[in-house]
Amino acid sequence: MVKFSKKLEYSLIALRHISISEDKITRVRDISEKYNIPHDLLAKIMQKLKKECILESVQGINGGYRLLKKLSEIPLFDLYSFVESSTSIVECMHDDASDCYVSDNCTIKDPLAKMQDEFENILKTKMVSDFV
Repeated sequence: MVKFSKKLEYSLIALRHISISEDKITRVRDISEKYNIPHDLLAKIMQKLKKECILESVQGINGGYRLLKKLSEIPLFDLYSFVESSTSIVECMHDDASDCYVSDNCTIKDPLAKMQDEFENILKTKMVSDFV
C-alpha cells in the first residue's frame, strides 16, 4: 500500500495554513503549535520548501515564511520529490536495488514497474491545491 509519510502530510498542512493566511508572514512555531507538529521537523521541511523556491523566508523578529508559488502551480509529484527521498512504491524500485535478493528471478517486477509509472503519473497530474 502506498502511504504518505508524516513529512509529506506536514508539508501539505503547512502549505495550506500559509495559503489561507494570504500574504501574512507565518512562523514555523505558529503552525507547529496549532497542528501539534514537531517544531524541529517542520522547520527542516520549511527549509527544504524554501530551497525549492516554494516558500520564501523573511528574517527578523517578525520573520517567517510566505508562499512564492500558488499551490495550483505545484504538482504533488514535485512536493513529494522534495520532501521524500524517493517516490518508489516498493524498495526494489529505488535507484539502488542491490538489497533485493530475488531481483533476477522476480515474477512481479513488470507489474510493479507499471504500477510505479501509474503512481507517478497520478502525482504529476494532481496539484498541491487539490489536497488543501
